[in-house]
Amino acid sequence: MNTAMMLRRTPFHDRAAEANRDNAWLPRGGFTLAAHYTSIAEEALAARLRVAMADISWRWRVALEGGRAGEMLSHLVTRDATKLAPGEALKALWLTDGAGVRGAGVVVRCASDAFLLASAAPDAAWFERAAVRFGVDVREKCGAGLAVIGPYAAYVLRQAELDAILDPLRFRKVRWNGLDVTLSRWGEHGGYEIWCEGDDAPLVWDRIARAGEAFGILPAGVGAMDVLDIEAGVLRPERDYDPARSAADTAPSPQSLGLERLIDEQHTDFTGRRGLLAARQAEQTTIVGLEIESDQPASHTPLIVGGRTVGHAVASCYSPALRRAIAIARMETTASEAGTMLMLTLAPTRRHREFREVGARVARLPFLPAPDPLPA
Repeated sequence: MNTAMMLRRTPFHDRAAEANRDNAWLPRGGFTLAAHYTSIAEEALAARLRVAMADISWRWRVALEGGRAGEMLSHLVTRDATKLAPGEALKALWLTDGAGVRGAGVVVRCASDAFLLASAAPDAAWFERAAVRFGVDVREKCGAGLAVIGPYAAYVLRQAELDAILDPLRFRKVRWNGLDVTLSRWGEHGGYEIWCEGDDAPLVWDRIARAGEAFGILPAGVGAMDVLDIEAGVLRPERDYDPARSAADTAPSPQSLGLERLIDEQHTDFTGRRGLLAARQAEQTTIVGLEIESDQPASHTPLIVGGRTVGHAVASCYSPALRRAIAIARMETTASEAGTMLMLTLAPTRRHREFREVGARVARLPFLPAPDPLPA
């Protein structure tokens, strides 16, 4: 047996298994996670209309420590990490020399000489190679993470005796009724994240679940979180695209993933900047949303305008909030104007036995705003 390929259980696995009534699991980031607990639609709506909690322990986190840690990160990522104060965070990309996107994530300053990087996909070897040059210590972080998302997220935290007053892209360490946890607001969907030691994970789950009962809290599986991602216009590495790995890779480009907002134009000294400036002249595709005239998702489907293929859907789902199928699509910039009508082909299903052509309309991203917490 190849043990290197074995999926790991997160520290919340036992609690997730108790709530996972269909015993439905999916891999994500080397871990096995609940695909859904009740239904994808019910969980996604709970996150948007009430409150949901999701196991995010699979997210890759790496600590970087040393006098030149900030300098190193600023050289590697597309924004200047040295400008952060302790307790602050920013979102950035890291690129190859050819300006292909290796990764995207959150850079957090924990102290003057200590940082944390969190991402949806690991890239340890790249940071470790750079750390040797800068004399920085790099170590991957273990533990557990639980996201609490939705309009009533702050109410749930207050009910659980956690102070929810925290600005986005901030964090603080908290002594919480005998537990040492970190409370953060780094996610794309508003809400909060609670990070703790693995042994404390069951107690954290129980406290949040109990505090959320009055607000209709539901655990949300991978399926519902993927719906929230697509509604927010967020593409994930390894799920939706292959990250660049060779130094000469020019694809995927930031523009082709809709990630140019994570580049600070005033930050002039980062890996891949020269390649990025050259690639911008040649880039002819961009990321848009699609509202599909069907309830059937259409991932990886060619998009046709006037009999010509102008792009393809990258990630697609049924949105219970919008009551239709939607997609994030990569399209030629000449065909990407909001409101443009196009055609795509849906695959056969048990309900529809033949291929079907349906219409779709180009939409701006995000489809919906983040379900930010109401002030508690």
